[in-house]
Amino acid sequence: MKKKHPLEPPEKALSRAEWELMNVCWRKGTVTARQVLEATAGSRERDYQTVKTLLDRITSKGYLTMEKLGPLCLYTPAVERRLAVGRAVREFADTVLDRRLAPLMLEMVRKETLSDDELGELRDLLDRQSEER
Repeated sequence: MKKKHPLEPPEKALSRAEWELMNVCWRKGTVTARQVLEATAGSRERDYQTVKTLLDRITSKGYLTMEKLGPLCLYTPAVERRLAVGRAVREFADTVLDRRLAPLMLEMVRKETLSDDELGELRDLLDRQSEER
């Protein structure tokens, strides 16, 4: 079996519901299922057992680690957010956009208001792309 680089995100993709919970875990660090339930209460109606099941599923995929502390399960991100997001974006670009990122970038820039820093970063990227051609 090929040994994975420690900075690579797991092979199994996250579902939409799992991404929502994982984003809470990345924001808060180590969390309990109850804390995740409270953090997501406004966005969706879920019960405690559903959140616990989703967290256990995310753990089995390798995105979280779980430590028992008495009756509590503490969940901690095992993968950096930027790495998981990077893989998800690449998979989306490969699958949906036929490996063309321009449509995604154009759609996002049209729909979002970018900060001065983001605009500067985007200009720098475009300048580098132009110079490399």
